[in-house]
Amino acid sequence: MNVRLLYPDRDADRDAEPPDGARELIADLDLAPVLEAMQPDRDLDRVCPAVLFRPLTDAGQVLWRQQVLTDALAQPDLIPFLFELAGTALQRRRSVWLYGGRSADSRLTKARYEIEALLPSLRELVRFATDRLPSLRSEALRQFCRRLRDDFGDGYLDEVAGVLAQLRFPDGLAARVRVEPTGLLGTPELLPPPPRSWWQRRFVPPGQVRFTLPERDEAGARALGELRNDALAGLALTMDAAGAELAGFFAQLRWETGFYLGCLQLHRRLTASGVAICWPEPAPAGDELVVEGLSGLSLAVRDGAAPVPNGLAGPRVRLAVITGANQGGKTTFLRSVGCAQLLLQAGMFVPAVRYRSSLASTVHSHFRSAEDDAPGAGKLAEELDRMSRIVDRCRPGDLLLLNEPFSSTDEVQAAFIGSDILDALLGHGVRVLLVTHFQRLALHYRGRPDACFLRAERLSDGTRSHRLVPGAPEPTSHALDIYRQAMGQDDEYPQGDESTEGVAS
Repeated sequence: MNVRLLYPDRDADRDAEPPDGARELIADLDLAPVLEAMQPDRDLDRVCPAVLFRPLTDAGQVLWRQQVLTDALAQPDLIPFLFELAGTALQRRRSVWLYGGRSADSRLTKARYEIEALLPSLRELVRFATDRLPSLRSEALRQFCRRLRDDFGDGYLDEVAGVLAQLRFPDGLAARVRVEPTGLLGTPELLPPPPRSWWQRRFVPPGQVRFTLPERDEAGARALGELRNDALAGLALTMDAAGAELAGFFAQLRWETGFYLGCLQLHRRLTASGVAICWPEPAPAGDELVVEGLSGLSLAVRDGAAPVPNGLAGPRVRLAVITGANQGGKTTFLRSVGCAQLLLQAGMFVPAVRYRSSLASTVHSHFRSAEDDAPGAGKLAEELDRMSRIVDRCRPGDLLLLNEPFSSTDEVQAAFIGSDILDALLGHGVRVLLVTHFQRLALHYRGRPDACFLRAERLSDGTRSHRLVPGAPEPTSHALDIYRQAMGQDDEYPQGDESTEGVAS
C-alpha cells in the first residue's frame, strides 16, 4: 500500500536523518519561525525539515508536488481531511488493547484487533477517494484515489470483515496433521471452519474420531495447545504483516499529508502578511537565476507584514556579489534567496513575483555569527575549519551562500584567502552568492561575464531603502550613518570622513 504524494515512484523515508549542514541552514537562513509555522502537529516536528533539507533535483518531481499543492489550495478541506483521518486511524489502533504474547494465538488476536480498529478508517478513506477523484487535477492525488478505489472497494472490505469474524473461531478451530512413518506428527494444516449445524456437531461422521480431554489432564491440554499454536503459526505471521502494513500506510499518509498541511499553514501566513506569492520555475541545469519581487520569508512570517521586496535580473549568474551600506538589506536578501531555493526544490510556492532558478543538489550557507564577532584568538582558524567542511560537501551545481566571510581578518588576507577558495568553487561549477564589505575581494571579480554586482541602496540623506540595485562596490560602508542615528546626531559629515569607515555591522 503506497501513498506516493511526495515522490512519483516511492514513499518518503520517514526515518532519514537530517543531512549535514541542516542545523546551520536553520540558523543562517532564520528558518526557525518558518518551521514553527509549518509544523502540522507536535509529534510531526521532523516532517517539514526532512522535506525542505532534501531538495529535489528533478523538475518533474518539483511539478509533481506543485500540482498536489494546487489541488490542496483549490480544495482547502482535502489535505486536512486526509491528515486527520490518518491520525484518527492511528489513535483507534493505539486505543485497542493489544496483548503482545509470544504464542501464535496471541499474535493472531493482536493482529485481528489491529485490523478491526483500522478497517472503519479505511472504509471512510475509500469513500472519500471515490467521491473526490473526479474533481482532482494532480496526478499524485488522482493515482492515490484510483488505487484506493480499485484495490479496496466495498466488496473487498466486506470480505475482509467476514474473514476477521471467522478468525474469532466461534465454532472452534479445525486442523489436520499427518502422522509420519516415524510416529511423529507433521506440520498441522488449518482447515475451513467446522459446520455450525447442531446436528453435524452432535454426531461424528464415519471415519472420524472424537475425544474429550479430562478436566485435569494438564499434559494433554499442553499438547493440544502446542498443536493449535503450530496450526496458527503461518496465519499469525500473515495477519501480523497485514496489520503492520495497514498501520504503516496510515502513518505514511499522515507523514506526507503533514508536509502539505504545513505548506497550507505557511501559505495562510504569507497571504495574511500581504506578500506576493508565485509558483517558482525550475530551470534546466546551469546557472539560471531570475528573481523579481522576492520578500524575506522569515520576516513576513515573524512580523506578519510584507518586507521590502528585491530582485536579481540574471538570467545566468554563477556569482552574485552584494555590497553596500550597512543595514541596507544585504543579509536579508541573501537569506531570501536561500529560502526561495529551498522552497522551489521542495515543490512549494515562493514569496515573490517571479523566481526561476536552476536546481541545486544542495544549498550550503556560511554566515557570520555572534561568536565570530567576539574577541579572541583563533577566530580565523575556526572560520576556515567551517569553510573547509562546507567545501568538502560542495558538488557541481550546488548553491553556496556566503555572508561576510573572513571577517575575522583584515581586508588583504580576506581577499587573498577568499579569492582562492571562491575561484576553486566557481571553477568546479558551484554557484555562489556573496555578501561582503571587503572591496578588494569584490573587485577581484569585476569583469567576470557570469558575475553580477548588487549594492544596497542609500539615499542622499543617509536613509536605507532596503532595496538592492545593480552597481559596483563602493569604498565605504557608510557606518557613520548608523553612528549618527544611534547617537541622535543629525548634522552632516563630509564625504571624506565616511570614506574611512571600516567593517560593516
